[in-house]
Amino acid sequence: MKMILPPNWDEADKDNGRLVKKFGKYTYKSKSAELLYRMYIPEDNTLALLPLVIYLHGADAAGDDNELQLSMHDIGTCRVKENAQKEHPCYILAPQYGEMKHWTMKEIKSALWELIDYISERYGNIDKGRIYIYGYSAGGVGVLKLIKERPDFFAAAISICAATGGTQMDNIRSTHLWMVHAEDDTIVKASYKNTMGSMGYLGSRDIYDKYGKEGDGTGELRYTEYAKGYMMEKYGVHPHCSWVAVSDPLNTQIWEWLFSKRIGE
Repeated sequence: MKMILPPNWDEADKDNGRLVKKFGKYTYKSKSAELLYRMYIPEDNTLALLPLVIYLHGADAAGDDNELQLSMHDIGTCRVKENAQKEHPCYILAPQYGEMKHWTMKEIKSALWELIDYISERYGNIDKGRIYIYGYSAGGVGVLKLIKERPDFFAAAISICAATGGTQMDNIRSTHLWMVHAEDDTIVKASYKNTMGSMGYLGSRDIYDKYGKEGDGTGELRYTEYAKGYMMEKYGVHPHCSWVAVSDPLNTQIWEWLFSKRIGE
């Protein structure tokens, strides 16, 4: 059953189709599940060491076509644009889960970890000190879940319009993490404070308010919140679609920050 999308949902740019074709199509069969994935291999992959970037799509791109995770929005392909690759050449892994699935489901998560480990070994010049992850909405939830489980694995992470439960927060705090949210997001709230029925969820603002200013020497925690009405006024999209701002070619700061990080630094 496909997700019913609200009006003014983001659509990919007309050039996105060309960028999608740069990704090879593959299937990974693990002990727990079969996972479709797309893989971008940099044109100049002879360099000694290159980063690996893992991208997790949201619920709106679930399926079994191994296409929608990249064709739905620009956020999955923005790092294969010519200028982006010139500045930061990298491998990009873009898996896809099926309908009625989720990144935090045991069998999907297990298959994803296996796939990440497989890819990091499959390509011999992947720099294991520079493995990054980012995702939006359900993909952002997946990002937070994965860094909770293996806090020393990713050099840095970006979670976009995501939330998480309140457990294992020390692990999140030990990873360099930049969160993005719109103040008026009604699908995944920036804050669940004083919200009835939140069941202990923490939105991006909740996480930052509680842990962002501690300065305790663990991972660097950053947060960008777009003011009420900004996403509609600036981009003409629903406020949940804060990934549009992240994929904006003018928004270089967040990517420069991501690629500057290395495990242990």
